[in-house]
Amino acid sequence: MNDRQEDRFSMFLVVRGFLNQNSATVSSIPAFLAAQNDFGTQVDAIQSLSQQLLSSAGTTADKTQLRGAMADAAVPIAAAMRALAAVTGDNQLAAQADVTRITLIGGRDTVAADRADQLHAVATQQAANLVDYGISDSHLTTLRAAIDAYRAAVQAPQQTIAANAAVRVQINDAFSAANKTLTGRLDNLAELFRSTNPAFYLGYQQSREIIDSGGGSSDPDPTDPDTTDPPVTPAA
Repeated sequence: MNDRQEDRFSMFLVVRGFLNQNSATVSSIPAFLAAQNDFGTQVDAIQSLSQQLLSSAGTTADKTQLRGAMADAAVPIAAAMRALAAVTGDNQLAAQADVTRITLIGGRDTVAADRADQLHAVATQQAANLVDYGISDSHLTTLRAAIDAYRAAVQAPQQTIAANAAVRVQINDAFSAANKTLTGRLDNLAELFRSTNPAFYLGYQQSREIIDSGGGSSDPDPTDPDTTDPPVTPAA
């Protein structure tokens, strides 16, 4: 949720709590009770959807660690290949093995993974020749696993962004539904108690105040159809 939605949701919780505490008054009018139940369901939906938002915290650290592990697995293989190329005079192999820790740690994420992939492919072709240079199948297997793990870490933030975008659309829809119930039904039905139960009416109006947490803009939220709320009250 954005800052404005957080402030509004806090108000939703206060309204729901107030109505629950005054269930006898609310239930005296069946339409009011039905609106309260619908509103409670919509608030629960917002809360549930918000909990589905995924955090990308830690993914950068994980990616850095996995990139280092990929480099650690690649460097010995590249060094062995360069030694082999020096003995055989294979300049093409030497160029293909021109991979260092710096080239794998620096630069763009996908470029580093591509370099490691190319190194693995050539090393696999030279596997039999590399045995005498201390490179076994287990080295190639370790590099392959390190590359795959690193690629997955690179893709994770994009996948998180895509997943969160879909959830935020549902959150906005849930907010619209709750706002509609609040302003179209609950606010109007509360008016029935203005003179007959002024204490309840005043308490309801107070529960509808939105407290500005100070974290967001005061500009209207374009996803928020509710423009009938009382003015935002700054937090003390």
